[in-house]
Amino acid sequence: MSVALALTYDEAIANQERVLIKGQLAKADVFITVSEGRRFIVKDYARKGFWERNCLGRVFIGREAKAYAALTGIEGLPERSKRLSAFTFAIEYLEGRDLGSLRPGDEWDEVIRQFERIMQGLHDRGWVHLDLHRRTNILLVEGKVYVVDLASALHTGSLPLIGRGFTWLVGLADRLSLIKMKAIFAPGLLTAQERRILVFRNLCMPVKWRPD
Repeated sequence: MSVALALTYDEAIANQERVLIKGQLAKADVFITVSEGRRFIVKDYARKGFWERNCLGRVFIGREAKAYAALTGIEGLPERSKRLSAFTFAIEYLEGRDLGSLRPGDEWDEVIRQFERIMQGLHDRGWVHLDLHRRTNILLVEGKVYVVDLASALHTGSLPLIGRGFTWLVGLADRLSLIKMKAIFAPGLLTAQERRILVFRNLCMPVKWRPD
């Protein structure tokens, strides 16, 4: 369930703790701020030039804010987020480690099952993530898996008549991330269909996905 935030843009700027990214051309500034004892990551185009701010920032921030609002309540997504302005979006900071830090033999079976439920939750609502990477935006926080950064998410299910099928087709990008994790860290979890996809993928690509 989404949690309402009182955080404002002025407060986010005033309580800025640390800059993570000083965005270059077409990229947002990203920083950590503090509100009511909690830390938030803020993506900010507000201080960019007119064209970046309005032609890019407004669109990108609007898309991400829309995605989080539409996916409220899905297990494994951050609960606290807010669009602070037309050009600025804040999302709760999660203190954890990315899945790239896990080693073979760690708690991969349970991690993958949680990740699969999150991915399926997105697809059931007609959304695809399109940018799932275990080293950047899939986190493990006190044993719970979270998917973050919906900047690339696409509402494929909104298309009349073909939305469900289009979500399945485009969602192959998300499922390949899942298949890769299963193939490398928990091959016993691969379904028959996933094994067929894996065989075909390994035939076509020079780098093979196999257990480490």
